Amino acid sequence: MKKLFTLITLFILAQNATAQKNELRQIADSINAEGEMLYHSEWASGHSTQIFTSSFGRKKLLSGGYFSYETKKGMTTIFFSKNEDLVVLATVKFDHGLDSSKYSIDTTTRKFTENEKEYYTIRSKAAKVILNDTLFKFYQNTSLNLVPIIKNGTKKVYVITAQTAPNEVLLGNDYLINFDKDNGIIKKTKLHNNLIPLGTGGQDAIKASSHQHLGETSPFITATDICAFKLWKAKTTWVISFVVSAGYVSAWYFDDESLEIFTQAEFEKKMKNK
Repeated sequence: MKKLFTLITLFILAQNATAQKNELRQIADSINAEGEMLYHSEWASGHSTQIFTSSFGRKKLLSGGYFSYETKKGMTTIFFSKNEDLVVLATVKFDHGLDSSKYSIDTTTRKFTENEKEYYTIRSKAAKVILNDTLFKFYQNTSLNLVPIIKNGTKKVYVITAQTAPNEVLLGNDYLINFDKDNGIIKKTKLHNNLIPLGTGGQDAIKASSHQHLGETSPFITATDICAFKLWKAKTTWVISFVVSAGYVSAWYFDDESLEIFTQAEFEKKMKNK
């Protein structure tokens, strides 16, 4: 009977461990997908700004901002006017391959589409709230990028600290604003407790980077972390980046852009067996 009890106990523990691994795998896949979506938007916005500024600098001065969104054909970025009678000043499009040399730009002034009005509405509400809510911090020599995302009926705006120095990756000082179906703000979340500058390696090759998530910060890597890693991947010497919390270790691999999440106990065991 004692032997049977031991076997049953071991079976239950094995089942629980498998269930936890599957749950962490699902969480990792979800975060990685969100990071990819965020990266597409930031990539399109960055390259579109360069194109618009270099070729149509005078018209760019009339712009009050921009945002990007995904379509069935790829990524679209629009630049809108400053005045109250809002119009689109320019439209830049990339296909899903995200090749910066393959794009179209249309500088014909036009009205917003209904879809673009939704993006503009949540973006403009986010822009107002970050100026009036002490939750949002501003650091010297940085700016905050607004990234509106609408997908499967969910509306949100990520607020990300813009990169400034060429030899460091900025993580943290990022936020998520969630909206209801009527574009009302329902939640504001601080994703990191502070701003985290990480050296890219330069002449002294750094193979791994790491930072901690403490307090109310998510115990897992964030979509904004992954977005930053993908945006600045070519400028670093990293092969892996770790995010360490009280209970978990997230590992993002730069070669195949995959993500694994381990429990602390599992990660420590993995390191001992290396």
